[in-house]
Amino acid sequence: MQRTDAGPACFPLAELRHAVDGGIAAWLDRSGSGADDSDHLATAQRWALCPPGKLLRPITLLAAAGAVGGSYDAVLPAAVGIELAHVATLVHDDIIDGDELRRGKTAAHREFGLAHGVLAADSLFFALFQQVGACRQAGVPAGRVLDAVEVLGAAGQQTARGVAQEVALSGSLSEVTAAADGGIAAYVEMARLKSASLFYSACHVGALLGGGSAEETRALAAYGEAMGIAFQIRDDLLPYVADGDAGDDGDEDGDGDGDGGLRAGKPVCSDLRNRRPALPVLLAHRLGGRAERAALVELVDGTTDERARQRQLSRLAHGTGALDAAQSMARAYVDRCRDALGPVPAGPDRDRLAWLADEVAGAAYGSGTAGAGPGTGAAGAGPGSGTAGAASGNGAPGTANGHEPWGEANGHESAGEAYGHGAAGTAEGHEAAGTANGHRPGGDQP
Repeated sequence: MQRTDAGPACFPLAELRHAVDGGIAAWLDRSGSGADDSDHLATAQRWALCPPGKLLRPITLLAAAGAVGGSYDAVLPAAVGIELAHVATLVHDDIIDGDELRRGKTAAHREFGLAHGVLAADSLFFALFQQVGACRQAGVPAGRVLDAVEVLGAAGQQTARGVAQEVALSGSLSEVTAAADGGIAAYVEMARLKSASLFYSACHVGALLGGGSAEETRALAAYGEAMGIAFQIRDDLLPYVADGDAGDDGDEDGDGDGDGGLRAGKPVCSDLRNRRPALPVLLAHRLGGRAERAALVELVDGTTDERARQRQLSRLAHGTGALDAAQSMARAYVDRCRDALGPVPAGPDRDRLAWLADEVAGAAYGSGTAGAGPGTGAAGAGPGSGTAGAASGNGAPGTANGHEPWGEANGHESAGEAYGHGAAGTAEGHEAAGTANGHRPGGDQP
């Protein structure tokens, strides 16, 4: 597939999605996945991969490569690989969470058994590195491929740490919210590790393989991390819209492929069943009064009908302003996405990335609600709206333009920086945004 520079008409991502769809189909054909029903591993892989979601991670990888002048065709194998790895994380999530549905059908581990589910996911993780290696045959210099492998290996470690932290956040709501900020900073760090790592690495790897400069690569990596955090916030909002009764057979990861775009990426009561307070619950506990907090604890820790409790949680999240605050928090990270694109050359791929960030921020609510334009009087509205989460000059939690968004707790200097890191997107004390394991972005050694 050749790059096209058709301007704003290219913003809808159909061109890139079509390329990734074709790449996944080709990978399935080459690997023989599903060709023989006796090959249980291959059949489980195909089951997990089809139908696809919106393919946001591979699309951002292609767009990042194109934005720095790279070839879509040369990096397409890596884009396919990042989706294989993403689907592997979904299979593992379903096993850990005990969920039985994914993408509107039986989860892989329920359809084929736990052993084949685990093995299918593990094989998809390894396929990622095989796919990145294939970029060398497509003309990407070997040094860039090696740098990309290093980034992806670090991202895998971060993702696992994030899932472990999510599990650690499970339990009594009173315990989870005992921190001074009500557990918000721990939530943001979990989202950065678990959800943002693949978005971060998709953009970072796309820029590396596409031949971007060190500055461009840092910028796109920072964009990916902010996008990933915004995406997780938006995903956590989905079970709390439509009266908290969005259904049980969601799309692949909250991409909006489910009925009406309001389905969560897993059964709507999954977090409640696993006693994992999502961001709307944490914010409701933080913003509510004594009675609301007591009700939230009783609902999260309760044992009565899950769907009834989920609906009650939704009403409390609405009533306390938690949904408005969460949407405003997502918008603050989207603003960071757009700011991060500053060093990236102007062109249709940079515009695609900016457009995609806005789509993620606004997808949880319909028109006339959070994310609406000036003068609407809705959460996230423009100047002077005076509502929760509005921008410019109000004191609502999570506001932008001079206010500190939720998640910036304990003196951290920018969104997503938990536990004392000094630059946006850094991990384990590294010095530059988006660095991993002590290496500078762009593959440069320290």
